[in-house]
Amino acid sequence: MECKICHNFHRKFWCANCIRKNLHSYKVETNQITYDKQKSVDQANKFLSGTMRNIQVNVAEKHAKIQKVNILELEINKIREEIGRDRQEIDKLKRNLQTRRQVLQESLAYFKKFKSHQQTIITKDINNTKERWRHVHQVLAHSRKVLIGELVSLFDLKRIPIQENHNIRIKENGGISENGHIATNGISDDDCEHAIAGITLPKKAHYIRYSMNDKERKEEIIKINTAVGHVMHIIGLVAYYLGIKLPFLVINKGHKSFAKGSIHGIPISKRPLYLTDKNSEDFTIGMAMLNYNIAYLCHTQGVDIPYSRVSHTLQNLFLCCQAANLGRF
Repeated sequence: MECKICHNFHRKFWCANCIRKNLHSYKVETNQITYDKQKSVDQANKFLSGTMRNIQVNVAEKHAKIQKVNILELEINKIREEIGRDRQEIDKLKRNLQTRRQVLQESLAYFKKFKSHQQTIITKDINNTKERWRHVHQVLAHSRKVLIGELVSLFDLKRIPIQENHNIRIKENGGISENGHIATNGISDDDCEHAIAGITLPKKAHYIRYSMNDKERKEEIIKINTAVGHVMHIIGLVAYYLGIKLPFLVINKGHKSFAKGSIHGIPISKRPLYLTDKNSEDFTIGMAMLNYNIAYLCHTQGVDIPYSRVSHTLQNLFLCCQAANLGRF
């Protein structure tokens, strides 16, 4: 129907009769639908009431439980699959563990066998090494003894037999007696029993006897310096052959010879080992250091030197060179 204002056909216009007719038709249809609806509701209520309702509820519960059981079966199947995979993994780990145990047992058996074999070999090697070491030690000790024996022979270090009437004796107070007799309460000068290159050294610190005249004193000084030079030389060679570091360093330079401390903790300055008329006291200290070296050498070779006999230079040196265990320490 065309609008007289906008002249559009998109709008439907009804007249009063048409509207009344259509409303009546709509109302009739609505009443019919409402009636059918109410009838269906009554039928449904009747159907759902009483025994039928219980049956339907049970059926609904059954379907719900069946659905739940299906879900549980799916979960069970899933868990079973996981258990199967885990069992396979466990079996694999068991086989691996068994293999490792077998390898470990074989390794332990091999190790025990190898250890027993190696222990025998090592014991044999140790014994062979000890035997070679003993042989080398014996050869070394013998070589040292031969070398030191050659030194003793070369420097003519020897014991001189004491004659009944010796022209030099020492009194108890340390003085010198030239009457050829031993003092009643005196002690014989044992150092005169030993000589190096035919020269003897006094035991005591009286290296210069002031009762001598100048000529005799000079001759005595020359003899002492010669003997001390030989002693320094032989001590240096003996210490070198035995591989021993001496407590005091002894330098043999003729009239410039000296001794000084060579070990930490002995802060002693140089002391001369060449006697003159003016250095008697310092020379005495130097000789004490030299005698200490000789006593130290004796100690290393198992020779016991009493404190009262440390000043017996040639005797102690002779005892060191004639030690029973020379070169074994």
